[in-house]
Amino acid sequence: MAKETKYVVIGGGIAGISAAEAIRKQDPEAKIRLFSREKLAPYSRMALTRYMAGEVDREKLPLHPQDWYLEKQVALEVDQPVVRVDPSKQELHLQDDRIVQYDKLVLATGADPFVPPFPGKDLESVIAVRTLEDADFVLDCCKQPIDVVCIGGGLLGLELAGAIAQGGARVTVIETFDWLLPRQLDPQGGRILQSKIEAMGMQVVTGGKTKAILGDEKGHVRGVQLEDGRELPAQLVLVSTGVRPNLDLAKTAGLAINKGILVDDRMASNDPLIFAAGDNTEHKGMLYGLWLPAKNQGSVAGTNAAGGDASFEGMAPSAMLKVLGIDLFSIGKISGDSQGEKVLQRTQAGNYCSYILQEGKLLGAILLGDAKLSGKVKKAMDSGRFFTEESNLEAFEQELKG
Repeated sequence: MAKETKYVVIGGGIAGISAAEAIRKQDPEAKIRLFSREKLAPYSRMALTRYMAGEVDREKLPLHPQDWYLEKQVALEVDQPVVRVDPSKQELHLQDDRIVQYDKLVLATGADPFVPPFPGKDLESVIAVRTLEDADFVLDCCKQPIDVVCIGGGLLGLELAGAIAQGGARVTVIETFDWLLPRQLDPQGGRILQSKIEAMGMQVVTGGKTKAILGDEKGHVRGVQLEDGRELPAQLVLVSTGVRPNLDLAKTAGLAINKGILVDDRMASNDPLIFAAGDNTEHKGMLYGLWLPAKNQGSVAGTNAAGGDASFEGMAPSAMLKVLGIDLFSIGKISGDSQGEKVLQRTQAGNYCSYILQEGKLLGAILLGDAKLSGKVKKAMDSGRFFTEESNLEAFEQELKG
């Protein structure tokens, strides 16, 4: 009788769930255990801001209904942090002192919010939203109209700002760069987006560097002080200044690490029995920190852990803005800074588009205000399509549509 293979997945995000799905598809007889340090069954982090804005009901957040785990025979253990991995014995040590054996392991431990060491960062009502519990805390704080400062003008920071502003909060966004979304927009696009957000009633401070978070004598937040001396009133401060890969278990396992767990195209680590996927991984120098790459990486890791043959070749980072009601799509390069690159741009009726091309290949694009061509842009990027019209914007878009 064939030996039943024991697979363990650590992490309940989209990468971990995708790995478990792929393992079950590849190995119908496998024994699969999935450990999550959160108290709830795996849910969509990507939908948290839409939940906070009232656009998604709480019951729609789970990635799978509870019956799915029974049907697929995936043993889900929530609120079960793994504290150590011992590759020499192929075992995990849990926080409750249990020891679990594995034949193949997938690390999908994700990333944790990075909060700069501002004075006052530990005050009550200073929070980095990463979990559903965090989201509920913020919503509870915003039941009455209050002053809220969002430190960080990236995608998450803007979506959080938009979500709570819809509930009546008086919101100010602070971005260190001179324009919003510096990873997704060029300066011109960032300024246009800022004008749209300010038109909604929110305040935006660009080029703003936080000096300290101020508290009162009771330890409650009362404001944010900038390095230029300005003080912004706040009863709640949301910090959205990026994430850092969770590498604690990878370190205990002795895996090769740079900024993330180093993996090959099979999502295999330097240990042949351990695969990794999602925000904790570094693939060909890239840490994506995005939902779609994490999902694809999880599927590849699970397939290969179960003896299949799948490959992750990398992806052009892309992003869309939710919650604010502003159409935005950004992919690949956002500025033409190399010799031979051509930049086609248009600003019209408050909308903005920019395409970066080189030798007939589309390297990146920004669509702000009107993103109807986003699907065709992504398809062209993924396929490496060649364009003959790369000097005239209207002619290029006509070819793109064809």
